[in-house]
Amino acid sequence: MTIIESIKLAFKAIWVHKIRSFLTMLGIIIGISSVVLLVSLGEGVKEDVKGMIGDLGSNFIFIIGGDIGIDSQSQGQNQGGFKTAFGNPANLISSDIFKPDDIKELKKIDGVERAAPMGIISGLVGYDDKLTSPLMWSTTPDMQYIMSGLKIDQGRFLEQIDEEDKKQVIVIGDIPRQNLFGDEDPIGKKVKIISQNKEHEFEVIGTFAKPTTSSLFSSDWNTIMVIPYSTAKEKFNKGEDNIMRMGIKANDNADVKNVADKIKENMLKRHKKEEFTIMTQDDMLGMLDDILNMLTAFISAIAAISLLVGGVGIMNIMLVSVTERTKEIGLRKAIGATNGAILFQFLMEAIILSVLGGLISLGLVKISVEIIKAYFDLTPVITIESVILSMGVCIGIGLIFGIAPAIQASRKDPIDSLHYE
Repeated sequence: MTIIESIKLAFKAIWVHKIRSFLTMLGIIIGISSVVLLVSLGEGVKEDVKGMIGDLGSNFIFIIGGDIGIDSQSQGQNQGGFKTAFGNPANLISSDIFKPDDIKELKKIDGVERAAPMGIISGLVGYDDKLTSPLMWSTTPDMQYIMSGLKIDQGRFLEQIDEEDKKQVIVIGDIPRQNLFGDEDPIGKKVKIISQNKEHEFEVIGTFAKPTTSSLFSSDWNTIMVIPYSTAKEKFNKGEDNIMRMGIKANDNADVKNVADKIKENMLKRHKKEEFTIMTQDDMLGMLDDILNMLTAFISAIAAISLLVGGVGIMNIMLVSVTERTKEIGLRKAIGATNGAILFQFLMEAIILSVLGGLISLGLVKISVEIIKAYFDLTPVITIESVILSMGVCIGIGLIFGIAPAIQASRKDPIDSLHYE
């Protein structure tokens, strides 16, 4: 019997028991579609995150509180991943680690073009009877040049304001603008920042453009509001410094890793090693890539359990099929079919069951991806590697779980089979 004839017989046997065959494939369908969709979502998130971090600029360097083991000097040891324990977790949320002197000293480093502090302000922003809850920063004019994703849509940024109005101005993102002003032009309007049971009035002098990358994560850019660092210090921090992060831009022709090493050496003169982490664009991408890979692998492993269930289902139904077709097996052997031909036929049937389940899965994944694209700011990426791997897994499941029933069928005695009722 040729391979083509075996495939035809396999499809015929599957078609005769359509509902039973579909139920048998269900475990494969659920397993493959879950794994491929999760991997696609993970790849989509990676692309979105890369786009968002790319907006920061390739020569962007970020300093945060706490030693999480991903700066440029520890990169070789940790491959961009987290340490098993933070040097001091409290440093990650502390606002008194960095001082203005750090900014002054960092600006003196060869290869550093700009340096700016970043503070976080908690509270609500209101206009008339409308309220919004944005991500509020306090920073200096240099931040616009450091974070190249901060583009002004209309109005101006902090360095373009007069000294007399320098205290009470704010630049707002697209989402707060829509929430507070709708289609109304916000420039020149006064908003109130409500924080610590106090209200402070600020004039809107500019709005940020929408991010160049449209993604689930770029929505954070859309919610940003920025006020001058000196204003935040006076109005919200009782005259005390509140630098939670520091942003640095290296010169365009500088080696960013080399500049990061110089920054670390400079920072160690005033801080302990465990008090800060220096992150370049590569560090951020490496960290996020490791986290997403780990999460994707973990969730995929759980989803893959259904593949095992599907394989057991295929083996079970093939054993039933062998029993039901005992007389057929005896007849085929009586007219000359070899044990190998019988084994191949039933093995081919198991493989086709599994592969059909995989193909249905890929169709469901494609439909799911289109739905996600239509309703969410996320674009899953179906990679050719995941498709090839999924089909390989399907063939493997058919082989592994179909071999026992196929062997059983091939070993049946033709005389006993012909008398089977």
